[in-house]
Amino acid sequence: MSESNTKPLLTFTICAYNQEQFIREAVEGAFAQTYSPLEIILSDDCSKDRTFEIMREMAEAYRGPHQVIMNRNCTNLGLAGHSNRLAQLAHGQLLVGAAGDDVCLPNRVEMVYQAWEHSGRRVMGIQSGFIAIDEKGAVLDELSEYNTTGKIEFNEQRATLESYIHTLRPGIIGCALACNPNIFSTFGPLPEALIHEDNVVVLRALCLGPLLLINVPLVKRRFHENNLYSRRHKQVAMWNAVSQQENRMIHDARNRVVMYEAFLSDLRIAREKKLINDEQWHLLESACVYRRQLFSYQVEYANATMARKFQILFSVYRARAGSALIKWMLFRLMPKTLFRLLKVIGNSARLVLKKAFQADRNQ
Repeated sequence: MSESNTKPLLTFTICAYNQEQFIREAVEGAFAQTYSPLEIILSDDCSKDRTFEIMREMAEAYRGPHQVIMNRNCTNLGLAGHSNRLAQLAHGQLLVGAAGDDVCLPNRVEMVYQAWEHSGRRVMGIQSGFIAIDEKGAVLDELSEYNTTGKIEFNEQRATLESYIHTLRPGIIGCALACNPNIFSTFGPLPEALIHEDNVVVLRALCLGPLLLINVPLVKRRFHENNLYSRRHKQVAMWNAVSQQENRMIHDARNRVVMYEAFLSDLRIAREKKLINDEQWHLLESACVYRRQLFSYQVEYANATMARKFQILFSVYRARAGSALIKWMLFRLMPKTLFRLLKVIGNSARLVLKKAFQADRNQ
C-alpha cells in the first residue's frame, strides 16, 4: 500500500471573485501542493471578469495527481455564502482555504497535515504565518507575520471563548487558516450577511477544541488596492478617498454588529449541544451583547445629531469602552465636512514628511 493511501483525503479550496489579475498564480500554488491525496476545489463567486474562465482553462490542462472540482455560483453569494458552498462540496477531513489573490507555498497542505497529526487530530483550526506581497509579488516585510526560530514549531494557542470575544485574539487570517469541517456540520451554515467569516469560524473552533499555530509562513498574502485591509488602513490625502475611508469604517462597524450576532447564535447552539455550560453561556452572552452595543453606537454616531452624539459618548464612557473608541468619537464631534477637511490636511502633511524622511535616509 502506498503512503498516499494511508493518509486521509484533505480538501484545498480557492475562493475567487473578480481576481483575473492574480488567479493564475493562486491556482498554480494549488496544483503544486505536495500532499496527497488532495481534493482541489476551484470556486468562483459569479465573477464579472475572466476569473472563472482562467480557472477552467487551467483545470482542463492539469495532468497532476490531485482531483480537481470546478464550481461557479449562479449568483454572487458573498464571503459567507461562498464558504458555505465550499463546505457543501468538500469531502476532505480538513478544509485548507485560500483566496484567489493569494499564493500558497507547495508544502502548505503537507505542513497542515503534519500539525494536525502532531495534535492527535484534536485541533479544530490551524493557522500559519504568511509573507505579505504587493500586486507585483514584491515582499512587504513590514506587513508579513511569522516568527521562526530556525526550526518548525507547532504551538497550541491558549485562548478562552470570553477573551476571544473581547479581543479577537489570537488574530486569525482567513487565507492562512485550515479548519475541521465539523465547524460547519455542528453549527450549520454561516449567516449570509456575514463579512468576518474567519472570526466566526475561529469562535466555532474554540467551542469544539484548540487552535494551533505553525510558526513558519505557508502563504503569500497579497495586499493591493482592491482588498479590504488596504482600503481601510491606507493613509489617504484626497477628499474622495478620505470620505470613502470614513464610510468604510462605519460599514465595518455595521459588519461587526452582524459578527457578534453570529457569535450569539453559535453560542446558543454550543449551549444546546453541551459544548458550554449555562454559567459559561451567561458570561459569554453578556460579553457579546456588550461588544455588539459598542459597534452599534459607532454606526449610529456617524449621522447622529450633536445632542445624540453627547448621549452616545456618555454611554460609551459609562460602559468603560476603550480609549480608542472614545478618541474616535471625540474627533468626530465636529461637523463631518470640517473633520474630513482636517483629515485631508493632516494626512497630506504626514505624507510629505514621510517622503522627506525617506529621501534623507536614501541620501
